[in-house]
Amino acid sequence: MRLLPLALTAALTLCACGGGQEADSASKKAAQPEAFAAASPAESVATLARNLPLAECLAEHSTLATSEAPGSCPTYILLALDSMVDECARVGGTLQPMDEPEAWVLETSDDDQPEILVDLTKNYICYGAPSVFACGSQGCPVFLYAPRGDGWVEIGAINADDAPKIELLKSKGGGRRTLRGGCLGERPCSELTYYEWETDHYERTWIDYRGYIVDVLPGGLWTLTKDAAVRTAPSRTAPVLDEYPAGTAMVVIGSARSGPWQFVSPCNACRRGFVETAVLRKP
Repeated sequence: MRLLPLALTAALTLCACGGGQEADSASKKAAQPEAFAAASPAESVATLARNLPLAECLAEHSTLATSEAPGSCPTYILLALDSMVDECARVGGTLQPMDEPEAWVLETSDDDQPEILVDLTKNYICYGAPSVFACGSQGCPVFLYAPRGDGWVEIGAINADDAPKIELLKSKGGGRRTLRGGCLGERPCSELTYYEWETDHYERTWIDYRGYIVDVLPGGLWTLTKDAAVRTAPSRTAPVLDEYPAGTAMVVIGSARSGPWQFVSPCNACRRGFVETAVLRKP
């Protein structure tokens, strides 16, 4: 029986790679234990793969209705084609494979069964309507699939900025390895996102932002109750990135572990930083 992938999760926020000034020493000291752990070396790094059978899978998909013979296309590609073909045809386009496929192979456990991390919207194009699969400046989530039986099952959704060269850290207690990504795989990186194994899937759980630890919250727009500054660190003496008027809606990404501050994104093109929890109102 084929294993259907999980539904698309809520839009994921793009991770930033910029540098910045250091904040005050008191706030920095509060985050140092976690920051030290965040610097743990990776056991391995996901490797780029370009051998996806895109054309073969598209051909197999087109013959499924008339053929009873089992196909060879991996189910993580074949099942995604159902909606991609339909969506492309709906706007008058034709789905075609890209010339240079791109995915990443990694091993999150020691079972000798590598997983694959892939964004199929970057591997197929809808000719005649190329923007049909666009996800805006945030990028589309990149799905992580693991082999199970004769097929594949989705076990996580990774931010577009975190997927390339994603790092695998030492596992805790013999379970699946923690994943760490950010800055399109370039290092050093000022914002590193950590994905931890939660029973049956990977969850984005915390972020190391310039040495300050942020516990990820469910996405949502919060509103400023008065004029406020977005700062580089969870401290009133930290440098100001920008100032915003009361009534501004901001995406709250997570809570600072060291104090009552929220890590926010004022807009897609804005610099991310910290705002005091007291001046934000939940929806």
